[in-house]
Amino acid sequence: MPTLLKYEPEKTLEYGKKAMAKKDDVIAVVDKICKEGFSNLFFVGVGGTLTQAWSYEATLKPIASFPFYVEHAADFNTEGNKKFGKDSVLIVTSATGNTKEVVETVNKAKEVGARVISVVGAPKTPLVELADYSIEGYGDLIFYMMLLRFAYNKGDYPEYDEMIKNLENLVEVLPYAEKQADEYCEAYVRNHRDDKIQYLIGSGNLWGPTYSYAMCIMEEMQWMRTKSVTAGDFFHGTLEVIERDDTVLLFFGEDETRPQMERVEKFLKTICNNVYKFDTASLPLPNVDPKFRGLFSPLVMHCFTSRIEAYQEEYGKHPLAIRRYYRQLSY
Repeated sequence: MPTLLKYEPEKTLEYGKKAMAKKDDVIAVVDKICKEGFSNLFFVGVGGTLTQAWSYEATLKPIASFPFYVEHAADFNTEGNKKFGKDSVLIVTSATGNTKEVVETVNKAKEVGARVISVVGAPKTPLVELADYSIEGYGDLIFYMMLLRFAYNKGDYPEYDEMIKNLENLVEVLPYAEKQADEYCEAYVRNHRDDKIQYLIGSGNLWGPTYSYAMCIMEEMQWMRTKSVTAGDFFHGTLEVIERDDTVLLFFGEDETRPQMERVEKFLKTICNNVYKFDTASLPLPNVDPKFRGLFSPLVMHCFTSRIEAYQEEYGKHPLAIRRYYRQLSY
């Protein structure tokens, strides 16, 4: 088995720099909306885009004074939300630009006169054409620039310019941090690719990436059975079904919820033989101020998950692109 399978640092670096190049566009959109005024922000998505937003929600909760709501598009479209109105700002994102439920959400927003920002990976698609403002791109970097700019303009986040500088530095070092994560990730997959079920635990701004990796990669793209749970909820059910030879993945970040993960780890080591700790704190990040490491944990965790998925694909002989049902059948 070759090491550093599908490791493309130049491509990772280019992707990050391309996203950071949108900084002025992002700031211009946010500053305009803030000047006009708004009552709240809604981030509406499905699947991976929804779980992305859970990280942003966890990030903004201790920082932002303005209301920020995260909704599943299917629920939002059927249930509605009384807090959503003409003074709301709807934020959506999609790699394809045509996610059915999200397009319906945007149409509903236009009906009530709410402003829409879309961040889309494909041009000339419905989510580009329907939005009031559209940023070409996809991924977390743009939302760090966008959502914390809203907080900056409200006087909640004076560290914005310093954060941007550190974000730019982070983009430069992430590809090399990914390399350092490789050996541990390969060993985990080699030993556990075909387990009957695997448990994934995360907290704070890493709960979104934890749930997303279990659902979008392991279940959807690899047809592996998983159970994901927050560190807080682990002790209220899941702990009772963990057995000695089960496999548990811990997604450790560096935000305020890290002690919750430490509590889970301490307990698991007394009952389970196969505990794998993917810890952002274990990866060096030169030129990144340590005070931003907790904020950036979701970006750093991708150094681990990108390595895990490469080996899961290889050892399982199952290309990530293959689906049984998703976008294959009508539903």
